[in-house]
Amino acid sequence: MALWEFAPCSRARARRTKPVSEWLDLANPILSLVLLSIGLICLLTRKRIIKQVIGLSIMLQGALLTIVEAGRVNGDLQVAQSMVVSALVVETIILAIVLVLIVNVFRYHPRGRVDDLDTLRG
Repeated sequence: MALWEFAPCSRARARRTKPVSEWLDLANPILSLVLLSIGLICLLTRKRIIKQVIGLSIMLQGALLTIVEAGRVNGDLQVAQSMVVSALVVETIILAIVLVLIVNVFRYHPRGRVDDLDTLRG
């Protein structure tokens, strides 16, 4: 037997293992839930505003993965991908505006903590 030839698997072992597509069917929703929960935890527990924006961005990535998975399951993957691309463009614009606002916050509150933003300056 040559090096590139492999012996066939036993039938009992082949019945025990799931195909790769079934594992991927489970992996995408689990990964999207993990991303959503990491982003939510980061958004709720962090006090610095830049870390909260990063958590919000992670949450959005989990939501976009959920949209792609729903499109794949329903058979409308092109529609889901076009929605995700347009959402990514909107996210980029919003994050650019938020980062400009964060730079302005750091001018008045160098620590960048959300708790320090309760005072208004006129």
